Amino acid sequence: MRDKVGDFTEANAQLLIVDPHESWSAKRFLKDVGLESGDVGYPLLLDPTLTVSATYGVAMQMRIHTELSNRPAAFVIDRNGVIRYERRAKTFSDRPSPAELLEEVRKVN
Repeated sequence: MRDKVGDFTEANAQLLIVDPHESWSAKRFLKDVGLESGDVGYPLLLDPTLTVSATYGVAMQMRIHTELSNRPAAFVIDRNGVIRYERRAKTFSDRPSPAELLEEVRKVN
């Protein structure tokens, strides 16, 4: 997604990541993959109380290794707050490609 931020900006879309972890955990993950928080290119919103995750129905629904985790999901939400596209993963790697999401964004705009 980081490499496609410009494409989403051109399509008048704002990318956001909602991470269900504390800030130290998110920073550690970014460091483990060789990034700083400013390198992502779009906002990383922390949701350690799972408020946003629960609102969108993805909180703590998947067992990864021995831990429960949020189910990965992607949403396209229009300017009025209406969900126009949603994909809740069935597995950890079940995620739409940037091209698929961009296609959905373009349908809304």
